[in-house]
Amino acid sequence: MSQNKQSDKRGSVLIAGGGIGGMQAALDLADSGFRVHMIQRDSAIGGTMAMLDKTFPTGDCSMCMISPKMVEVGRHPNIELHTLSEVMSVDGEPGNFSVKIKQQPRFVDPELCTGCGACEKKCPKLVVGEFEQGLSKRKAIYTILPQAVPHTRVIDKDHCIYLTKGKCKACSKFCPTNAINYDDTEKEFDLSVGAIILSPGLARYNPDIRGELGFGRWPNVVTSVQFERILSASGPYMGEIKRPSDERHPRKVAWIQCVGSRDKRNANPWCSSVCCMYATKQAVIAKEHDGSIEPTIFYMEMRAFGKDFDKYVDRAKHQYGVSYRRTMVSEVREQPGSGDLILRHAADDGALVDEVFDMVVLSVGFQPHKDVVQFAETFGIETNIHKFAKTGAFTPVETSRPGVYVTGTFQGPKDIPETVAQGSAVAGRSMALLAEARGTEITIPDLPPETDVVGKAPRIGVFVCHCGINISQTIDVKQVAEEIRGEENVVYSEDLMYACAPDGQEKIKELVREHDLNRVVVASCTPRTHAPLFQDTIRDAGLNKYLFELADIREQCSWCHMGQNEAATRKAADIVRMNVAKARLLQPVESGSVDVTPGALVIGGGVAGMTTALSLGDQGFDVHIVEREERLGGLANNVCRTLDGSDVQAFVKERVAQVENHPKITVHKGAEVQNTGGFVGSFQTTLTSGDTFQHGAIVVASGGVEYEPTEYGFGESDRIMTQRTLERDLAGGLNPAGKHYVMIQCVGSREEPNNYCSRICCQDAIKNAISIKEKSPKAAVTILYRDIRTYGLREDYYQKARELGVLFVRFEPDRKPEVKVMGNLIRVRAWDYVLNREVSLTPDCVVLSTGLRPDPSTEKIGAQYKLTRNPDGYFLEAHVKLRPVDFPSEGLYVAGLAHAPKNLDETISQALAAAGRAGVLLSHDKLAISGIISKHDRETCMSCLACVRVCPFGSPFIDEDGKVSHNEAICTGCGICAGICPAKAFQVNSFRDDQIIAMIDAATAQ
Repeated sequence: MSQNKQSDKRGSVLIAGGGIGGMQAALDLADSGFRVHMIQRDSAIGGTMAMLDKTFPTGDCSMCMISPKMVEVGRHPNIELHTLSEVMSVDGEPGNFSVKIKQQPRFVDPELCTGCGACEKKCPKLVVGEFEQGLSKRKAIYTILPQAVPHTRVIDKDHCIYLTKGKCKACSKFCPTNAINYDDTEKEFDLSVGAIILSPGLARYNPDIRGELGFGRWPNVVTSVQFERILSASGPYMGEIKRPSDERHPRKVAWIQCVGSRDKRNANPWCSSVCCMYATKQAVIAKEHDGSIEPTIFYMEMRAFGKDFDKYVDRAKHQYGVSYRRTMVSEVREQPGSGDLILRHAADDGALVDEVFDMVVLSVGFQPHKDVVQFAETFGIETNIHKFAKTGAFTPVETSRPGVYVTGTFQGPKDIPETVAQGSAVAGRSMALLAEARGTEITIPDLPPETDVVGKAPRIGVFVCHCGINISQTIDVKQVAEEIRGEENVVYSEDLMYACAPDGQEKIKELVREHDLNRVVVASCTPRTHAPLFQDTIRDAGLNKYLFELADIREQCSWCHMGQNEAATRKAADIVRMNVAKARLLQPVESGSVDVTPGALVIGGGVAGMTTALSLGDQGFDVHIVEREERLGGLANNVCRTLDGSDVQAFVKERVAQVENHPKITVHKGAEVQNTGGFVGSFQTTLTSGDTFQHGAIVVASGGVEYEPTEYGFGESDRIMTQRTLERDLAGGLNPAGKHYVMIQCVGSREEPNNYCSRICCQDAIKNAISIKEKSPKAAVTILYRDIRTYGLREDYYQKARELGVLFVRFEPDRKPEVKVMGNLIRVRAWDYVLNREVSLTPDCVVLSTGLRPDPSTEKIGAQYKLTRNPDGYFLEAHVKLRPVDFPSEGLYVAGLAHAPKNLDETISQALAAAGRAGVLLSHDKLAISGIISKHDRETCMSCLACVRVCPFGSPFIDEDGKVSHNEAICTGCGICAGICPAKAFQVNSFRDDQIIAMIDAATAQ
């Protein structure tokens, strides 16, 4: 059934690219009432993230994280996938674009193909596998990966024996559904959309160009992406670390950084932003796979600039024994006869050293894909000098063509969290552009009626997942499935290679219908990421989604008992038995719904808060900004320019005017939140000013503060200042002619008790150093640093500073610079590791690059809304990779410095992302609430008030009759009330006492 409204704009969006950023944008848009057309050049979606083994810092399996999202995109009723397709032309204007698409032939009918793989097994032609990075081969008819979405096979026309030579047809002969179509042809079609999002992904540097490093000559020199596949449980070696030349287990493994990055001569001048951390992650995971491995990382600068990244590096050093060498490798040679590799590099004293390693991993950087020039011309957008999409410092997701937005690495090199956040940001921008067309082109699916299982004997189906070898390398999956077949009420038990893959989902649905199953247990990965996927699957099959149990045999068994296969298999069987025992007692649960108030509270009136408010206001929602100061703008009021020279004060002035004149935005200055009641979709907030209003969502953008230093003589002389003071002086006309400035980095950052990178300090120093040298080339600037962290395209400015004559002297934390004020003289002593001696400087000014701290209000806000903060005081997101702007509590989002230190453009991107995520919620008239909540039996209740005292959410309350009642809309199902109630008047749906006792009995019955 379709909804139809009148609008001059189209209610649909085209997304060019199917990586993680594009998928996030697609889901946000589709969930908020827009139709999405996803155009993907490959035969399946997923992008680079699908190639990764695990992500840091959580250690989650990358494919296990992205696969549910891929399946969700693939089966969403308002997302249309157009694979093997590309855009040929774009005409029109924002709100109404006409797009011409060309689609390559698949030679397999997607309507007939079931993804059974019979054709692939019988195909005689082997081809080097692109997905496995050349480490293994695939067939001429194939899917990119086992969990591919869509799961339809595709024929490689350049290698198919029949299509090239007119012989074979093995795939056609063995296809049970006659899905093979050798006569398939190229097709063209047109789409009309309101907005366009560019998410084409990336290319990786080809290290063949760096012949001295041996890639392509020495088999045991591999790229970092190849090493990801070596580590992967579904990779060519099934997760066992082997050398390609002889499949011997390596002991000494070296990572060489900046291959293809930060090199203007024969590579790319920019920093790829991710290499330092993925090398660290790979070294840690390699050590976890094989404790005998000795990892060594050769690097120039450790750019661990993200949230908790420095802590992760410290853990790699001290807990895993990863060795870090700050030096460049000049040459890699193979040792004759052994396949071992000799690395030549300079020692700390400058002497050349040859060191032998078993294997070398080249940390290759990112670059735009090879067709980027044509791609940009097709969409009519400008690129920058490096061929990334051209965006502005204050418009980080907007291209030069209105209505065309960009997300991910096409905007510039970035990590997964920033890519996902930008996916929500471009979704939010599209929602604002097309607000009046929301809901005009969507389809509302008709789910099958729920099967009535009340009073019927349980018929349980059990599915035990291999997860490639994530589970099966430790657990005998087939044995577990076989043992469970004998359990009471289990009428079907089977093992599946990937239960979360599209074919696994379809098989579960088919078997539910075929065997009349009325309970389902899946033994696989964490319920945190996978339970909703399987719940939706059984609902599609006609079962109430709460008739499902997920037995976590990966985190709770295979990973923590690696190498103990027999014991792990016994434990896995016990875990599944326990969940089967619980499943016998499962009953359908009805989910309630609440009305949604189409408005938002934004806490904080800085750039993040104002950006979020404007985006939500443009989407048509009422917004209340609460700012405790009498002035909007936050920390940005103290910043004059961005690194690229953009005028921050003009931007802030303009943004304040936009906010204060927006008809949908109410600004409350000089006020704070006194209390907030209610629940997601229907909050009520009272301010200290006495104002009260209702809203459906909350965005926390409480900002941060600059660290005020106590070290390096600050306060002893007016010639010892912070970068912010220097910036204001330069903007005010300061003449630096003839002066010597010494800048000291990492002041108040990257050491206990604030062991994190403040992200902005290096760029502040570079920015002011360039300004000084441009004003007066004869002025001297010396920067004392630990690592210069000009990540991404910011590297251009580091290069410019060096070209202007800025001097850089490195120091280590155990040998920090010393600053001494002696009357009118300031003396700075520092150890120069290049000269290998102490240097003494007498500058005119010492400039301290001070870090950031979370605003003191975060502690109060965290307590008010039950929000968790990390040890540094910054708010913790729901998931560092997949939900970077959501809080675990529904309806609450985070943006800006409240989340972590970040630059202005990153703050704006994250604020737009928070607005996009909040817009998804606020776009609904009603919101379904979880069925996993506490149920209260008022007849049993003694009104002892124990529950009222301990509930962190205020769900139990004293009613008008003096007895305890329960607000189910507020309840989160945490179970504290059920645990403390002496009368057992509270029971949590799907976690009732009888179900828990049944699990305990099953575990102790063996």
